Order: sequence, then structure tokens, then C-alpha cells
Amino acid sequence: MKINTHVGSVDIKIDTKRIDDRLREGQKLLNMQIVADCDPLIPFQQGALRNSVNYPEGIYGGEIEWNTPYAHYQYEGEIYGPNIPIYDGDGNLTGYFSPPKKNPTGRPLKQHTDGTTDHWFERAKEQYKDDWVKLVKETIGKD
Repeated sequence: MKINTHVGSVDIKIDTKRIDDRLREGQKLLNMQIVADCDPLIPFQQGALRNSVNYPEGIYGGEIEWNTPYAHYQYEGEIYGPNIPIYDGDGNLTGYFSPPKKNPTGRPLKQHTDGTTDHWFERAKEQYKDDWVKLVKETIGKD
């Protein structure tokens, strides 16, 4: 961004391109580091949730999402229902049907992979926040 103004007898010209570029680069690196630090905490069974990371505002934006139909439920770490059992002709349970409108049941989801958890961003932030701040400061403060 360029700012050109005149105050009294002084012309002021400021070009913020270098600062803007550093801020954009800092945001990009922060986004990438957050994803890397969250990855081992994200529940894993087949890998689709971990591989669904998306940047709605682009890599330089300040938003990250994991985009699968079940991402919200995994993030909350709670079973939502109703989950209506489906049986085959022999009476064997073959799966569950869930209507579009679901509600929390109060029962926690069971994680199948050690070290994974719900609310993975908050857990990663607790562990890595200082590193994230340092990364951005170093990126923005470059000469």
C-alpha cells in the first residue's frame, strides 16, 4: 500500500509493500506450521480427516479448516445422534443411519490412534504457541 499525504509544508510518502509482503509470508508460514503441529493430534483411522485441510481465504488468509462430513464431530469429541441401527435380513448389525439433524449425546468419542484427541487446534496451541509467535516475529522482522 502506498500512502501519499501532505502535512503543512511536508510531503509524506510511505510504501508499505515490504511490510505487507512480510506479514503475508508470516501468515503463510504460521498456517503451514499450525497444520503440521495439529496433524499428529487429529484423529486417524484412514487419513481422510488429516488430508482434508483447507484454507478458505487462501494460504495467506488467517483461517484453516478440516473439511469432511464428520470433522465437526471429531473436533467436538462427542457422539452425536440419534444413530439408528441398521440390520441385515439375518439380524446382523451392518451399520447406522443418522438423520441430517443430530444432537450431542454427552458420550465421548473413542479415539483409535494413540496421541490423537478432540479440539486439536487448542491442544497444539497450548504446546506450540510460543514457537508460533517466534516464527511470525522472525519472519516479519527479517532485514
